[in-house]
Amino acid sequence: MTWKMKEVVLAVILSVICGVIYLGWSTLWVPISALVGPVGAGFMFGIWVIASPIVAYIIRKPGAAFVAEVAAAAVELLTGSHFGLSALLIGVFQGIGSEIAFAIFRYKRYNLLTLMLSGALAAVFAMIYNLLANGFGYYSTGVLLTTLGIHVVSGIILGGWLAKVVVDALAKTGVLEQYAIMKERRKKGDINGHVSGL
Repeated sequence: MTWKMKEVVLAVILSVICGVIYLGWSTLWVPISALVGPVGAGFMFGIWVIASPIVAYIIRKPGAAFVAEVAAAAVELLTGSHFGLSALLIGVFQGIGSEIAFAIFRYKRYNLLTLMLSGALAAVFAMIYNLLANGFGYYSTGVLLTTLGIHVVSGIILGGWLAKVVVDALAKTGVLEQYAIMKERRKKGDINGHVSGL
């Protein structure tokens, strides 16, 4: 399924915006993690995966979630993230996790459940990266499960749910009229209108 130029442009714009947000969020993470510890600061995780569900929800094509997350992570890295190269590498893993959520439903379901699953799986794959990068002895079992649990919940809320809220708000402004999300809504509207008129 090929991408149209307008879809590529929108994906780039949104990824850049999210990448800048990621950078600011990373900067904010430093003092917060100092106050509550890295595990406690895990509630912030979800914002770092929001690019995937936002772009996938709008464009609705295979690869959208992965490309968006990697691009946003690249922007975060290039704009000076203190996480360095790991910002990009973890973005690759998060993008894979997020993409899987949409692939499970064969890229046909873009509802709240799918977006939340996207955030949850991004958290799981981010933890896989952390284990590979830091070694399996880096976390005790308790810390591992607690961190993963917090990240998954954060991914569901700040990644999936918030992405839907943001995109639905954008859709109301009319700026997404030429994209798959609105075409699908108009199609459903036509079907519902036809059925109700029977």
